[in-house]
Amino acid sequence: MRLPYRNSITIPRPSPLGGGNWSVTNLNSVTILFGKNGSGKSLLLRSLRDQAVDSIHYVIPERTGTLDMQPAWLQEELSSTKRSEYSKGNYSADYRQHVITRIPAYFTTRGGIRKGVEYGDLGDPSDLEGLISQLIPDFQIELNSKENPPYLLTRALDQTRVSGIEQLSSGEAQLLTIGLDVLTVSAIWEIEQKSERIMLIDEPDAHIHPDLQVRFADFLIQVAEKYSLQIIIATHSTTLMASVGQFAGESSSVVYLNRANDTFEAKPFDNVTKELSACLGGHALMGPLFGVPILLVEGDDDYRIWSQIPRHHVVSFSVIPSQGEEIKQYQKSLQQIFSALRDPILGLAGYALIDADKGKPTPSSENPQDQIKYIQLSCHESENLYITDDVLTALGTNWTDAVQLIVSQADTFGAKAELLRTAATWDRKTHDVKPVIKELEQILDTRRIHWTLRTAQVIGKERPSGQLADFLGEEVINALWGVLDAVQEEAEGVVNINEPQ
Repeated sequence: MRLPYRNSITIPRPSPLGGGNWSVTNLNSVTILFGKNGSGKSLLLRSLRDQAVDSIHYVIPERTGTLDMQPAWLQEELSSTKRSEYSKGNYSADYRQHVITRIPAYFTTRGGIRKGVEYGDLGDPSDLEGLISQLIPDFQIELNSKENPPYLLTRALDQTRVSGIEQLSSGEAQLLTIGLDVLTVSAIWEIEQKSERIMLIDEPDAHIHPDLQVRFADFLIQVAEKYSLQIIIATHSTTLMASVGQFAGESSSVVYLNRANDTFEAKPFDNVTKELSACLGGHALMGPLFGVPILLVEGDDDYRIWSQIPRHHVVSFSVIPSQGEEIKQYQKSLQQIFSALRDPILGLAGYALIDADKGKPTPSSENPQDQIKYIQLSCHESENLYITDDVLTALGTNWTDAVQLIVSQADTFGAKAELLRTAATWDRKTHDVKPVIKELEQILDTRRIHWTLRTAQVIGKERPSGQLADFLGEEVINALWGVLDAVQEEAEGVVNINEPQ
């Protein structure tokens, strides 16, 4: 159940910024605090945190240190007051060590008893591991309470262990530690059943590539929904702002902060704000100008799949999410934008990918699709890709065994039981599995990794073949992997003058 959140705040305003109080109204479940350097974003967040350190956590903007645990700090990480003391300013040289030490503190909290009630599944470690895996999909993490360091971090590609900060890029290190910071505090609040849970995150975009900012926004919104958080994010990044609006929708708002005023009203994050901030962010639109095609997709789950695939470095495209029928509006807008920026002789700027259960628009004089072309999956929708032989093999099973498992566990899923019992009759390519995709994920994947991430890992590792290629369809394969065919043909001395467009 979603906890109530603060709709307005009144907090002290420092004398260098004019004194008195800040007053901010119309706050939402997720609020972006947007403003220039010196506008007071960090000071406002810390002032708010100091009102209630027991239920408000502040993530500082400058985050450094190693990935080691400091046992002497364990008691500090069990205390919200002590946790707040090392974030009095914008910088902590030991930020990462504090976050890592909080892992055993979280396990200590989870193992306790309050009012005679065992915590059971509250703050389940597998939930934390699954969310972190979505944030850093190139890695797998297992949390523990009895070792130092209190985690096992391995690269998904070859299962090599990551034992030090020097083995990670700056962006990976930032995502890992800020993700653990947010998750461990959120899980502790869940275990303690806090009635208010406010997460203040100061410039999470620092040192993080725009594509990773989009993934971080997705992660944050999922954590907010799971742990009933109210989140306030201070940022300069239009990319992050647009991404929060994409994933949080009507639950998000923006405060435009400046030094001249002390009273502000958060503005709802509507479609206009989302589209303008996406364009101002610009990183996705720059791709086609430098030879990387756009891929416009329907919905958050499609985005989660397709945005991960280029990270395997087999194929490259820049993914833009939309919501349902929005894809037609987005395709038309992008077609118009690139018609003004690029000559059609350069070929397509990108594609709009739609599911097989929808009609595919045909080119017309009003929309020639010579910049952004519609392509269509052969299977019902993206959820069907999860139950292909290729993905099931990665999960360590096959369809025959999967059906037996699904049917045997069907009765544990209440209203979804009847749908699951019919698994043996499904045509995996055309059956609508979307209503039970979360249940399939729980049944088939013991590690509870999000089904989109599992699907993306299989699609991205090489040019799809077999059943997976059949479900994706020849049109999609030729559009997105056609350049690989051209490279192969060139290597073999074959010239193809009809490269797929």
